[in-house]
Amino acid sequence: MPTVALVLGSGGARGNAHIGVIQILEEQGFEIISVSGCSMGSVVGGMYAAGKLPAFTEWVAGLSRFDVFRLVDMSLLSMGAIRGEKVYAVLEEMIGNVLIEDLPIAYTAVATDLVKQQEVWFQSGKIMDAIRASVAVPGMIMPVAEKDRFLVDGGLLNPLPIMPTVPDQADLIIAVNLNATVDNPQPIIGSSLNSDGHADDWKIPTNKANKSDKSQRSHLQWNKMELLNQCFETMQATMAQYKMAGFQPDIEIKVDRKACNFFELYRAEEMIEVGRVAALCALQLKHKI
Repeated sequence: MPTVALVLGSGGARGNAHIGVIQILEEQGFEIISVSGCSMGSVVGGMYAAGKLPAFTEWVAGLSRFDVFRLVDMSLLSMGAIRGEKVYAVLEEMIGNVLIEDLPIAYTAVATDLVKQQEVWFQSGKIMDAIRASVAVPGMIMPVAEKDRFLVDGGLLNPLPIMPTVPDQADLIIAVNLNATVDNPQPIIGSSLNSDGHADDWKIPTNKANKSDKSQRSHLQWNKMELLNQCFETMQATMAQYKMAGFQPDIEIKVDRKACNFFELYRAEEMIEVGRVAALCALQLKHKI
């Protein structure tokens, strides 16, 4: 059974694709021995490391557009347009006060310290403290201010944190890039790899898993929040390529950056399926089927 150090990148609601990736890796017999995550990747990775991913999946897959709207606690007084406390309360109820050092597998959440202008790797302490810092998108979600540091989303410097997994000495480092550009994707749903690494029962995708362009607004219609988000995502896409140039993972699982918009958490079921498809396609390519 090959061991895997799993790197879960940042990308807002596209991060629900991480769930599908994990499902496929487990179904194919891979043993995930460590997880490094940034932003939404730190959320899914933390839930998986704590054994709470099934509960998280059930919750996020059940969110409607109205449910997401109710979870958005806007603020004009804080340093983020969204305080995030409603979502944090739900996550904390699931995960509790679990410490990172007590987890059964290694876990790293990556944030950015704006005071020292450097990455911060959370590898000890409360998981929720790590998640709060890692998901704090500048200008959008309230940052974490401490005595000697000011913490925001790790995607600012490292949207695909591969380096924290290197010491884990897994057979494979698998990185999930949520900011990829996928030309003419041909996703295949409902298949598996047999013992020879070849795909069984490949099927043509449904429309549900391939409607990425429907929610994309014209740049002429962007509001201030969308403009800020596009700036951040453009930077993340560039930084992800830069990080992989420095250390290439054994397998890169690519999720198209147009698969869904940053705040479309109500499309979780679709994104989980997109993640499953992307994982299967990456494994197929690795085995040169």
